[in-house]
Amino acid sequence: MPLFGQDFSGALNRRVTILGPGLIGGSLAMALSRAGGFRDITIWARREEAVREAAARLPTCQVTHDLATATADCDIAVLCLSPHAIELIGTELKKYLPNRAVVTDAGSVKGKIVSCLEKIFGGRFIGAHPMAGSEQSGLRAARENLYDGAVCILTPTACTDASAHHLAAELWSAAGCALQEMSPEAHDRAMARISHLPHAAAAALVHAALARDPSLARLAGGGYRDSTRIAGGPEGLWAEIFLDNSAEVLSGIHDLQTALETLKLALNSGNRNAVESFLADARTLRASQPPAI
Repeated sequence: MPLFGQDFSGALNRRVTILGPGLIGGSLAMALSRAGGFRDITIWARREEAVREAAARLPTCQVTHDLATATADCDIAVLCLSPHAIELIGTELKKYLPNRAVVTDAGSVKGKIVSCLEKIFGGRFIGAHPMAGSEQSGLRAARENLYDGAVCILTPTACTDASAHHLAAELWSAAGCALQEMSPEAHDRAMARISHLPHAAAAALVHAALARDPSLARLAGGGYRDSTRIAGGPEGLWAEIFLDNSAEVLSGIHDLQTALETLKLALNSGNRNAVESFLADARTLRASQPPAI
């Protein structure tokens, strides 16, 4: 159910705690600081080094490594961590979080996260996934306009409280996102095709292109660079994403293999019409997508 067109631009006056000041969390802090209307924004980082970097890069935010301090009197906590870290921090977070506080996240896989955190927080948790990012990672890559015009997918369930739903929508809209909704299961099926499979294909393409002779990279032009750019993302994070959504990713890989076999058969038979048809169908399907933001 789309939420485009709803206006959450009024003064929110909320206390926000962002757990994880990397690309996603740091950009969210910058976007919310720009938007105004929030009483304060607190950043939590586990490592002292990350605390020092966040304090320097996000001067309008409070920064701490103490979870109790970070969550004291907050209205909404946003988990901008890796999928496994999001699942693991839930029990610890509940010890300190005010009973009225809403919890949301920015994870790329929703099924396991929603199941895990609803057991801990009940209806005050609502899953979210802002469709914005980069092959770069870390706070140094963060920017205040990362979410401008990006779609944020909310994944409410029958368990979700209306107040949690509304506050999460307020937060991601204030960051610059346009909102859409789908179930956690539908989200993971969709992401396997339009996000996770492209990353797997880009990594496989690098292996196929360079494994025998890495020096060929010196000759590569825009086609290679464009089609493999996302393979530069952090392998630890992407391994978690692939494994947490493995059934849907495997389904996508099966269909990719089928498509490559179709092209392979056309090439083996020297069938120009079949090769052109394969390429034309791909061009037509790609042209049907909305313009890039």
